[in-house]
Amino acid sequence: MLDFTAWATAHDGLTGAALVFLGVLTGFVGTNTGGSVFLTVPVMIWLGIAPQSAIATARLASVGTMVAGLRHFHNQGKIDYALAVPAAALGLAGAVGGASLLLQIDPALLHKVIGGLTLLLVALSFIKKPRSGEAPPSAARRLFGYVLFIPVGMIGGLFGGQAKLSTYLFIIFFRKTISESVGTRKVGGLVLSVGSLIIFGVSGIINWQYGCCLIIGTLLGANAGAKFALKKGDQWMESVFNIVVIALALKMLFW
Repeated sequence: MLDFTAWATAHDGLTGAALVFLGVLTGFVGTNTGGSVFLTVPVMIWLGIAPQSAIATARLASVGTMVAGLRHFHNQGKIDYALAVPAAALGLAGAVGGASLLLQIDPALLHKVIGGLTLLLVALSFIKKPRSGEAPPSAARRLFGYVLFIPVGMIGGLFGGQAKLSTYLFIIFFRKTISESVGTRKVGGLVLSVGSLIIFGVSGIINWQYGCCLIIGTLLGANAGAKFALKKGDQWMESVFNIVVIALALKMLFW
């Protein structure tokens, strides 16, 4: 006679091991490129985790990615806190204020909008790169960049994936290098992740057992990924970032 308790325990163990491996992979790549949620959530659903729980549990892992990456970029002086704090505040306001609006939008349509916006920002990022000794951006340019963090926060607070959009905002409107942009946007990413995680936790939809497995792998992967990226430098980071982001944007547009 089949022992369902033993089977369930073995199944949970295999799922936990798979989530640790998934966390290492997404943590390594996601700490530099963002958008790891678009890989993490589908894989978790494929492993048999309910979609709502998968989204909430994946957000727990994103906190681990942000914390691990933030420490390394901080140590390398790649975070502009004077820019990161107001951007984070505006992003959080957008996430809270826009949640009700975003809930009324068809998720499939929203993914296409995000994908199209991402490709547009990728194209804009090639127009002009920040150079050493270049004049700082004008007040009007910075103001417009700050305003854009509100809709980006709306997207990120509910669905995730705001990291790549935030990175390009820092590049285009604040003339930051790719490593400075990745480091600076982690402050706002951490604020948004923690805020939405509190909401998910109160709602009781987080699978804490699977979340712990995922966050262990994520911390390992994010630590290794941040060290590797900072060692390779901006040119390597920019190439990998653009390749991954374009692939994710095309996926959202056509699949």
